[in-house]
Amino acid sequence: MLRLSEIPENLSTEQFWALVGDMEHEGLDFKRGVPDLTTVIPAMAMTDGGLIILGVQDDRAIVGCALSQNTLDRVMRQAHLCGVQVSLKEVTVSGVALTFVAVPEIRGRIVTTPDGRLVRRVGSDSQPLIGDVLGRFVREREGRSAEDEALPVFEPRDFDRSLINDALKREGKRTLDKTESLARGLIELDVALPSAPPADVQILRAAALVFAHEPSRFVEGATVQIVRRSGVGPGPGPSMARKELEGPIPHLLDQSLDFIAHHTSQLEAVVGARRIVLAEYPQEVLREALLNALAHRDYGLAGATVDVTIWDDRIEIQSPGPLPGHITLDNIRDEHYSRNRRVMRALKLLGLVEEYGEGVDRMIREMEARSMEPPGFSATSASVTVTLRNRFLVAVEDQVWLSLLGHFELSPSERRLLVLARHEGGVTPRRLRGLMPEMDINGLLRGAVAKGLVVRVGQAGGARYVLTDEVVMRAGASGLEAQSRKRQMLLDEIRLRGSVSTSEGADLLDEDMSVVRHLLNDLVRGGLAEAKGRTRARRYYLK
Repeated sequence: MLRLSEIPENLSTEQFWALVGDMEHEGLDFKRGVPDLTTVIPAMAMTDGGLIILGVQDDRAIVGCALSQNTLDRVMRQAHLCGVQVSLKEVTVSGVALTFVAVPEIRGRIVTTPDGRLVRRVGSDSQPLIGDVLGRFVREREGRSAEDEALPVFEPRDFDRSLINDALKREGKRTLDKTESLARGLIELDVALPSAPPADVQILRAAALVFAHEPSRFVEGATVQIVRRSGVGPGPGPSMARKELEGPIPHLLDQSLDFIAHHTSQLEAVVGARRIVLAEYPQEVLREALLNALAHRDYGLAGATVDVTIWDDRIEIQSPGPLPGHITLDNIRDEHYSRNRRVMRALKLLGLVEEYGEGVDRMIREMEARSMEPPGFSATSASVTVTLRNRFLVAVEDQVWLSLLGHFELSPSERRLLVLARHEGGVTPRRLRGLMPEMDINGLLRGAVAKGLVVRVGQAGGARYVLTDEVVMRAGASGLEAQSRKRQMLLDEIRLRGSVSTSEGADLLDEDMSVVRHLLNDLVRGGLAEAKGRTRARRYYLK
C-alpha cells in the first residue's frame, strides 16, 4: 500500500493515475465526496489496509474534495465509530484538491462495522464473512503470528549480510557496509522493530526465517524434510533417498528444487531435427508450490516441518497449519491471505514472489500449458497439502509441439483439438463430440477459428477443421511431424529394448529399411543415439 508520506502534494493528472491506477481493488476505493465510509473502512482494516480517495467519481472524473474542516470531521467521526485510526492528506491533482484517507491494516483484534458486521475487501467490494469462515478468520486474526515473535538471543554473524543487502538494494535502500550494524537494514525490511532505549532493536522471527544462515536455531522445525519413495502408496513405501534441508527460505527453495530435479525424470522428444528435453514437472509449478508451503506455513507449530514426498506418479508438498484466515478450498484460487506478511514482503523484495495472491492461479495455468492434471489441494486442521501428478493428457512430443504455439494462450480443450487435428490431418465436429461429450463443440470450434488456430474446409456434413497456415508455420507441417513421430517411436524402442537394429526398426514402423536407417542416423546426428558395429551387425543404443 502507498504510504501518505510517499505521495507528493502536487501531481499532474497523468502522474496521479500512474501512481494509484484507475482500477479499484482491495486496497483502493474512489468516492465522489464523503459518503458513508463505515463499511469500507473496517473492510480495508480487516484485509491489507488501503487508500480511500475522495473527489473521484465512479467514471473516474476528478471532481475534487478538499480537506476542509467538514471533510476532516466527517471522516474522523466515521472512523471512530469503527475503531480505526485513519490518516488524511490533501493532494492537488492538476489544480483540483483531493483528500486521501489511509486506512491501516489492523491485526491482533477484530474491527467491525458500527452494526457489528465483520467485512473484508474482495476486489472492489466489501463482503461480509459468515459461518465457519467467520470463526476461522476471527481466531486467526486475533492470534499473533509466530513471525512477529522477537528472537531472545542472536549474533550478527548468524545472519547472511549478502541476502539482507540484496533485499535492501531491490527496495532502493542504502546497503549495509561490512562494519555497520544489521539493525537499520532489518528495520527497513520490516523484519525488526526499534525499541526503547533507541539503541535497542527487536529482531523478529521473520528475519531469521528469511535471512539467517540457520533459521532452525531460532525457529524449531524451520526445515524441509524431503524424501523419494518407490511406488505410489498407500502406506509409506520404501525410501530411495531422504534429506533434511536447512537454511533461509531462499536457500531451502533452491535445495528443494535441486533434490526434486535429481530424483525425477527428464522427458525427451524429437521435433523436426531438434532434441527437446522437458522436466517431469514444470519448474514454475514446483517453485510456486514450495514457496507457498514455506511462506504460508504456521511457524508457531514447534517442530513441525514442511514435508515433500516424491512418488512414482506424484509429488506431495505438505505444510504445517490449517488454511490461513478466510481461505478455503473453494476460494483458494481467487482469494489471498498471508499468515506471515513480513516473510512474504521480504521474499517479494528478493524477487521470489511476483504478485501476492497469484501463485495458485499461476500453478494451474502452467499445468494446463503442459496438458497435465491441475494441482490438487487438501486441508485439515493441522496441515495443507498440494499434490502434483505427472499424468499427461497428451504425449510428450505433442507437449513440445504445443509449446511452439504458446502466444495463443490455449485452453485445455483447444490443446486437445489441435493435437487431434495435427495427428488426423483435420477433425470433424462429430469426432470431437465423441471425445469431449461435456464440451460445447460448436463454441469451441468458433473460438478456435476466431483465434486463427483452425480453418473450416468443405460444406455441411462434409466439413472438417484443419490447422491454419500460421499454426503449421509456427509448429511444423504434418509431414515433418510424421517423421518426427517415427523418430520418437524408434527412440522409445531403443530405451525399452536397450538397442535396435535397422531391420527391427523397419518391422516396428512397417517402413523400408533405407528409410529407417535414415531416421536412426538422424537420432545419431541429434546426439540421442549412437551406432555400434558395421553394416548388417550395426545396432543403435541410447547416447
